Amino acid sequence: METTTGVGGNELTLTTAFGVNGLEVPVSGKVVIGEVCDRVDRPSAEEAAQKWAARGQGVQAVADTDQGGHVFGFRFVLAQGLRNMFAQDGYFNMTPYRVMENEWADFARYGARVEATIDLDAPVVGERPEEISVRGNAYSAASGELLREVKIKNDFINNSSQEYERKNFKKQIIKHIWEADGLD
Repeated sequence: METTTGVGGNELTLTTAFGVNGLEVPVSGKVVIGEVCDRVDRPSAEEAAQKWAARGQGVQAVADTDQGGHVFGFRFVLAQGLRNMFAQDGYFNMTPYRVMENEWADFARYGARVEATIDLDAPVVGERPEEISVRGNAYSAASGELLREVKIKNDFINNSSQEYERKNFKKQIIKHIWEADGLD
């Protein structure tokens, strides 16, 4: 099942399926990020959904270190409930995945738009994803031109051995945007 929602200047399309456990779970999605909603508190229902996702929605086998992580961060798409969550290794959720999302947020803050897809690969639909594949591009928000030097591509394993090396900080992001807009 595919659903599309808009949040501010962002758009989210999630593809979900009913797993062998009978629950609706995310299998993939696409996000367009043009702004960041940093100052929004999470509703209690979203926090409860995170706890439920961390426990495998009550039926999946999960690791003791798992957390309910978002497919696409709350700051980009706000409250989407369980359809935007899956059981993630705690270290993976709080470090590599968060660093990747921080980089995306900075692109939006400094004048770019990020378009990314995420595919979750589980052994059986409805089980804890083992692999997370991320692909996308960044564009100048003003001109719509592709930021050619920016590569959004990561293949993660849902465990604590993962790392993410951030490549773009404020100066690099602004330089990429200027180059795309012909202002350098």
